[in-house]
Amino acid sequence: MRHSGDRRARSRLLGAALGVLLAGGTAGAQIPGSGGTPEQRAIAAILQDSSPRIPGEEHPLPLAASWNGGRMPLGFSPDWQVEQIRDGRYLLPWFELEMPPADPVREGYSTVGDALYFRSAIRYLARNHLPLSFVTTTWERLLPRVSAAYPTDAQGNPLPLSPFGPIAPWYQVGRAWAQDPSLRMLQAIYPDPPLVLFVSDNESPKVTPDNAKVAPGTDGSPQAITRRRAIGNDWIARYRSMIQGFRDGLQAPGWRAHSVFIGYDAFVTPAMGRWQDWAGDSLHVPGRTEPWPYAWEGASVSYYVHNWAPDSDSIVWSPQIEAMNDVPVLSEVRRTEPDFWFELSTWDGQEPDQPTDKLLYYAAHGQKLTPARYGGMVQFGMWLLRPRVVREFRNWTDQRLRFEPYFDRITDAVARIHRDPVLRNFWRRGRLVANPAGGHPYETALPPELASRPRWFLLDSPANPPRPWQLTTPLAVYPLALVRGRAPHREWLVYAFSPLQRSMDVPVRIPGGPRVIVRAARGGAFTRIREGTPLPVAREVVGN
Repeated sequence: MRHSGDRRARSRLLGAALGVLLAGGTAGAQIPGSGGTPEQRAIAAILQDSSPRIPGEEHPLPLAASWNGGRMPLGFSPDWQVEQIRDGRYLLPWFELEMPPADPVREGYSTVGDALYFRSAIRYLARNHLPLSFVTTTWERLLPRVSAAYPTDAQGNPLPLSPFGPIAPWYQVGRAWAQDPSLRMLQAIYPDPPLVLFVSDNESPKVTPDNAKVAPGTDGSPQAITRRRAIGNDWIARYRSMIQGFRDGLQAPGWRAHSVFIGYDAFVTPAMGRWQDWAGDSLHVPGRTEPWPYAWEGASVSYYVHNWAPDSDSIVWSPQIEAMNDVPVLSEVRRTEPDFWFELSTWDGQEPDQPTDKLLYYAAHGQKLTPARYGGMVQFGMWLLRPRVVREFRNWTDQRLRFEPYFDRITDAVARIHRDPVLRNFWRRGRLVANPAGGHPYETALPPELASRPRWFLLDSPANPPRPWQLTTPLAVYPLALVRGRAPHREWLVYAFSPLQRSMDVPVRIPGGPRVIVRAARGGAFTRIREGTPLPVAREVVGN
């Protein structure tokens, strides 16, 4: 769903499109005790929190971004992004990078169109030494172009990839992407950025483990583990080769040194434990949940309400519950890959004018999907996983006229963390509180190693129905907590999202801590609790 279509199709649509670009954004609020303009403060924060690591800080503050590169009128264009930063928004700027031409000379390829798209914004980034990111289609689509060992079907589409094919073409694919004329132009304009993210939509079809004669991830026999480990290692080698080719092909030394290559959903399946057959696609081995985080230098992990499934943000089958599986896997990966770049890709399932538009699903259930509700759902994922970037998915033809209010909820959530000292401190140093009671409801066909990891972080509340739950069980409130300090001087930050209630007070139990009454809201609410404070009457609501 993420790739943008070819250049010819885009040109036809651009030629037919009418309208005037909208000016977006609102002025950023002053930070108490800080100096400079909103733009200067935003630039300083973007520079600080996009660095690979911040000494003494476990969690750099988040930034906002999108998959919509704004090549269509009224999209989230680079020039619009610059205006957002000038208004004090905390963005990691992004460009859309199209698949490079096979033969620029023969195809008569010109960078004139890309110059109009890139040049003004890239010069602004260069003047302020800001980071940048590129969202792209699947890099492996070039494999048939560079090697007959990777053929296409009758329609010219690549066949499902195998880990047994030759590895050299993968390196050549990376080199081909790096030699794109537009990238060469941008390196000449801005040769020394502090960070360059290349984000692949990573949606190449692959042969299934079954077709590769791999036993399911629940098979703990030595032979099955050896086979899965070998196949996982083969995938890792090929993707790392492609990334190395991409890096080696970049012209500017600053780009080679500061580039990070990440894949959409290069992590674990959201279906882990949710249904019986999930393990059939798993390459799990002891100590490695999946090979994909080790094949890439980072991941943009989906946090989606889908348009193809009956999931929702108000039932057990929700992105909030699914994403809890990511917590132990992220800890596993960072034990050996401490600089692994982790970001969230968020989506609410909207597909304008399509019968699968998630708005229709909510309407059929007597509900509305408002920007506030979407923002509340996204914030839950943010505080659960504390990603480097929250990157919203919108299709390349989607317009700000409809979707800017939804994106604003993400930038507001990001700004709230940067500007509120309590939220800022909890984000950086708070410890996520696991809930040992009840356990994660997705527990089907889990290997013992995965089943034993803490995966459940929803606080108990009588506002929710008693266990056991089904996937369709409605939940009134989704609360989680972070803790700072040591007893008897602890403090907790509780975040509570209530999809269907504008605002309400709910009792929750903090494991190892007190029973408290906290605020829950459709847009999300934060409550700060200090150990020893009379409860449940006394409480402090922050950041709202």
